[in-house]
Amino acid sequence: MPKQATSGIDLHAPQTDRQCEGLRRPSVKTLGMTNSCRVLGFSLIETLFVLLVLAILCGTAVFSFQSLQVRAQVQAASQALLSDVLSARTEALRRERRVTLCAAALDTGTRATLPTACAPSAGASAWHQGWLVFEDVNSNGLWDTGEVLLQQRMRLHASVSATGNATVTRYVSFGPSGRSLTLNGAFQAGTITLCARAASGEEAWLLVVNAVGRSRLDKGQIAVCS
Repeated sequence: MPKQATSGIDLHAPQTDRQCEGLRRPSVKTLGMTNSCRVLGFSLIETLFVLLVLAILCGTAVFSFQSLQVRAQVQAASQALLSDVLSARTEALRRERRVTLCAAALDTGTRATLPTACAPSAGASAWHQGWLVFEDVNSNGLWDTGEVLLQQRMRLHASVSATGNATVTRYVSFGPSGRSLTLNGAFQAGTITLCARAASGEEAWLLVVNAVGRSRLDKGQIAVCS
């Protein structure tokens, strides 16, 4: 069969999605069809909408991170306080002396420092002010000159609140037998609540001291954290 003559013209449809080599490339006509250069991009409204979505996502992520950070600080403070309460009981058994853990006097400095005095019985006290552990030779709940100091903890992070109920509002004390005792010798039991300041309807850590001196951490719901 005779070969069909070719005219040298590409009869295939021209590609309409070619990349533009530059924004100023002129249109090219091929077989009466115009291959115009299309400029791809976003309108101002689309760009603003994307930025708004990104801002919302970033804000949510920051809030979640801060919330996780505060919860971690509350948990760390709870474990530190429990550790020192258990240590105070152990030292009372080992030394066969009364050992007291007291809430520190209010620290008003701009930088937290190690406490050197217990909160007075007549003043306001809170465990987030820090605490001391010491041999309470005269059983007055205060660290006096000559009494052995065993531990000091500076005030907690500003986002953490730690307050005790009436029986453990200022001190937790253990006698030589390891039992928790009030200053007049009666058994001592109570709960110290650690939570995020100004939080409402959230979980808190509860440090519970029972009548025989054993302590534990529980989780509980609070209405409002002071």
